[in-house]
Amino acid sequence: MTHFFTRLIGFTALGVAIAMARPAIATPPTSPAWESTDCSTFGLNALLSAMSDCGYVTVPERHSQPDGPTIQVAVVRTRSLGNDPAPDPLFMENGGPGSTTIDTFAVGVLPNWPVLPALLQERDLVFVDQRGTGHSRPFFNCPEKTEHNIAVARNEIAPTDTQWMVACRDRSLAAGINPNAFNTIENAADIYAVAEALGYDQFNYYGVSYGTLLGQYVLEQAEEHTAQLRSAIIDGVVTTNIDFNLAATYTLSGALRNLFAACAADAQCNQTYPNLETVFLSVLDRLEQTPVPLTLKIPGTEETLETTLDRDEFLLFFEPYMAGSGNASALPKNIYQAAKGDFSWAVSAISEALRDDDSGTGMYHTVLCSRVDSIAVDPSTVFPAPYPQLLAIGESESASTKRFCELLQVEREPVFAYDNPEIPVLVLNGGYDPVTPQRYGETVARNFQNAHVYTFPGVGHGSMFAPAGTPAATCVEAIALDFLADPNQTPESSCLSEVKPRFEYE
Repeated sequence: MTHFFTRLIGFTALGVAIAMARPAIATPPTSPAWESTDCSTFGLNALLSAMSDCGYVTVPERHSQPDGPTIQVAVVRTRSLGNDPAPDPLFMENGGPGSTTIDTFAVGVLPNWPVLPALLQERDLVFVDQRGTGHSRPFFNCPEKTEHNIAVARNEIAPTDTQWMVACRDRSLAAGINPNAFNTIENAADIYAVAEALGYDQFNYYGVSYGTLLGQYVLEQAEEHTAQLRSAIIDGVVTTNIDFNLAATYTLSGALRNLFAACAADAQCNQTYPNLETVFLSVLDRLEQTPVPLTLKIPGTEETLETTLDRDEFLLFFEPYMAGSGNASALPKNIYQAAKGDFSWAVSAISEALRDDDSGTGMYHTVLCSRVDSIAVDPSTVFPAPYPQLLAIGESESASTKRFCELLQVEREPVFAYDNPEIPVLVLNGGYDPVTPQRYGETVARNFQNAHVYTFPGVGHGSMFAPAGTPAATCVEAIALDFLADPNQTPESSCLSEVKPRFEYE
């Protein structure tokens, strides 16, 4: 079995329920661009629905053609819980590209994670499904990829088979989708259009994963719109000039080395899981020689399929698994389980990866294809040498994206250039982040005059959503609140001294 994972680098919500305060009274926006809908349409619970405005903002398909065709982006605005909230909201954007913001943040995180209610106490939160994703219209997905993934897992077709790409392209074009309209320049302009439709003079921006790349474009466009950008938080930072797929070999190697070093430095972890690096690499070598049989459940059905797990497919699973901060403490235990031939801990996630109909896979590819002229840095020139066993994972996904780009032939964006460096920026990194490492955040921060950079040891992809109740979660919440209260001052960050990697034992 090889390569049915697509490297969407969004954030997935898992958490424990908490009580929300009293609902605020929501007054729907009055802009002609706004179309209200019942919040239950987007899956919000009754409490959140009572304190939110839900609907669609109609925006130009191409913002340079304001009188041309239009599309609609789905929006949830949740009113602040505070008695005297700040007038400038916090826009929150997920990654991917192609992941839904509303389902992840408004439906999943807000009622289940302490950090968002804390932010909501101070200001409104606005969640926008980027064009082509989630509840936005049109939804630029590729359900054909699910059938492809299942066929690959059954060893019926090669992972490089492009039939699903051709079918997705042809169906999307027949439905009137314009692939040239789904790129980061248009996405960024949508954020300003939503702010203006909701009546905000000024706003703050938070983005995770691809949402950080979008955030850099939002910063770049700050002088082009009526609404003003007050500050930006970028969390799990994507650089503008590196192919993050091709770089996966290097970024996963770096995160693994951080994990191995952290375990070796912890007496109990080192005693319980000694020689973790050697054990992990031996797992990879064995999987290369002898793939292991697995029984997967096809998502949304009761059907199962028999497949085998080889080294590269295991790595393509392990990268997003490591990215989830909720999995971080169990990683040494999981590696030792794998060394004993036990992959039961991985089956659920590998099964779920077969499904691709709920992500904006078409939008994922048009975003990446349109940015090729900005990709100017070879990862091998900026990263230490990777583990040789990891070389194939970056090359395979980068090659897959290039094949779809050849089919789509989308217009290329101009080379990205930074602007508006005076806007305050908070940069958050996770020490175990296998996709967007600390190096990326530090590199991007150097383009801004007022950037504050913090790295959280033992945290994966998306530091804002470290496991609830941990020192990391408490600390990142405090830093974010302090930054938003006064973005021009350095946030109080002494709490970082309490953030340590955690380890789980039998």
